[in-house]
Amino acid sequence: MTIPFLVVFTSALITSGLSFVINKLYINKKQQLNQQQQQHSDLQTRLNEIQAELNHVQQQANTENKTNQLAAQIISQLNHGVLYIDVNGQVQFVNKYAEKYIQDSNSIGKPYTDVLKNLKIDDQNNFSPFEQALQGKKQKLSFNIKLAVKEKNIPISATVKPLTGSSGIVFIFTDNSRNMDLIEEEKAFFSVAVHELRTPLTAISMASNLLVSKYNSLTPKKIKEKLNKIEQTSKHALELVNDFLNISRIAQGRLEINKETLDIVSLTEEVIKELSDLVQERKLYIKHNKIIDASNRKILGDKTKTKEVLINLISNAIKYTVQGGVTINHQETEGFIKTSITDTGAGIPPETARLLFKRFGQTHAGKLKSSKASTGLGLYISQKIAQLMDGDVNLEASKPNKGSTFTFSLPVD
Repeated sequence: MTIPFLVVFTSALITSGLSFVINKLYINKKQQLNQQQQQHSDLQTRLNEIQAELNHVQQQANTENKTNQLAAQIISQLNHGVLYIDVNGQVQFVNKYAEKYIQDSNSIGKPYTDVLKNLKIDDQNNFSPFEQALQGKKQKLSFNIKLAVKEKNIPISATVKPLTGSSGIVFIFTDNSRNMDLIEEEKAFFSVAVHELRTPLTAISMASNLLVSKYNSLTPKKIKEKLNKIEQTSKHALELVNDFLNISRIAQGRLEINKETLDIVSLTEEVIKELSDLVQERKLYIKHNKIIDASNRKILGDKTKTKEVLINLISNAIKYTVQGGVTINHQETEGFIKTSITDTGAGIPPETARLLFKRFGQTHAGKLKSSKASTGLGLYISQKIAQLMDGDVNLEASKPNKGSTFTFSLPVD
């Protein structure tokens, strides 16, 4: 073997060995890199999963936060007072409604006994219902409960309710003044109703007893006089009963309204003819200005109820007018036809005017001069009927010794 060959062989062997080693190193390095890449990929996947979980948690938190904010906003707008009191008896939330009734302007974090120091239960600062609620027992407070606000005791309806999970209690209340006023009004109404009915019934009873006990000694003229008295008084009693029934139906929402297209001018003319005898008896004039565009005479309303309102307004104008008469006009304005009834009577004093549309308003204000007895319910009923037909009845003007103008409006059809 020659030296050159050995050199070449040796060189080839070294080169081959180095190539093998380098290749082996490359393979190992590649495997390591692949492993690192796989580990990096696995780590990235896990990071992505964690990020997704965090995003989900954040989304839930945002949703819950928005829900809480929305709930707080809704509670703040409620027409009920709401106070949240935590387990330690400290106020943590007060909505806008409640703020009007609580004297402490900075109540958050304070004991509820300090914040509600103006609360009176049976005329005492009695917080036992709150203590019971903090122990998990729902408490409906007594009927006699008030909040003292600016030297005025305001009646309220209230409940103290424990929250789930022993997280505190909520005090919910509402101003009950309106309901108490309605109760007092109902008491006054029935008291006056009994009195009003007693008067005609007593008159009927007395006239009947006189006829029964002294019939043979009475002249035919006297008998007829008593029978006429009974008939007139019976009609008055029947009017009262019908008025009471109408008021009851209105209060309960049971007064039926059947709307149809009506000619207000023609309907007014019908009423004037029906009341002509009363006009002649009083020696008054009645002027009906029928000048209104024929296309604008149509209104939408219940014919029977519309006629009832017209009869009440026009007959009132006649009955309360001693000299002169009544003028009736029609005018279209802003989608309504307004019928004005103007009389030349004595006018209505301001103290009476403010009670006109209340039940028994005339009784409260003192009877006006009239040739006939009045229930004092007509205007109240007329206005309610008009409003049920999407219209209204109002006193537009009144001057002492000059007369008054009432308006009755109904929507144009």
